[in-house]
Amino acid sequence: MTRYRIRYSKEGAARFISHLDMVRTFERVVRRASLPLSLSEGFNPHPKFGFGFPLPVGMAGQNEYVDLMLDSAMDPEQIVCSLERVMPPGLRVTGACLVEEKSPALMAQIERSVYQVRAAREELPKGVETLRKCLEDMMGMREITIGRRKKDGRNVIFDIRPGLLAFSVREEEAALIIEMELMTSSSLNVRPEEVIEAVRGRCGLLNNDCHLYFTRTGIVGPGGRDLFICL
Repeated sequence: MTRYRIRYSKEGAARFISHLDMVRTFERVVRRASLPLSLSEGFNPHPKFGFGFPLPVGMAGQNEYVDLMLDSAMDPEQIVCSLERVMPPGLRVTGACLVEEKSPALMAQIERSVYQVRAAREELPKGVETLRKCLEDMMGMREITIGRRKKDGRNVIFDIRPGLLAFSVREEEAALIIEMELMTSSSLNVRPEEVIEAVRGRCGLLNNDCHLYFTRTGIVGPGGRDLFICL
């Protein structure tokens, strides 16, 4: 078996596809592309996929990854071309890379994620400098607490500050772009919606009437290591 890492984007209407449906979609497109996909053994064989941290429904992704196990080796460019021909609208394959079969699972290699949050310029009348000052003040805090609901329904107080690695804002045409780098691992996971919640609570900005467009622009390994490294 040979392991390949597929880089893809998920934008437009495709951002409303759930993670479970994404798994099903990739299974279908790999079969339609006639790739020699490896299957697990047992009574109910299933494709050998390895996805990264799921994207929330409604969030776009520019550099997402999935690992595929193939029964035979293929040229990475051929894999890209074969998949691109059958991908549904909103999903694009942008690269394929041979990876070490015995390397850790993709999920285990992810340490942090980079996000963009786009807001229309007219929805923030106080201006970019007001927002920038607020973000700088938040980065100087030792603790930023928010309410988080546990799986059992309990509400707990959670400190997101240790997982907030970088935070900035800039203007782009008629929009304000907030960029943030957050911890995304099994030990500490901070979601961009929680950071925006903290901005609302501490700055009085980006209230619920604002139309925000969330995009995960990248996922990286420890220390910012690129996860798309070819053998």
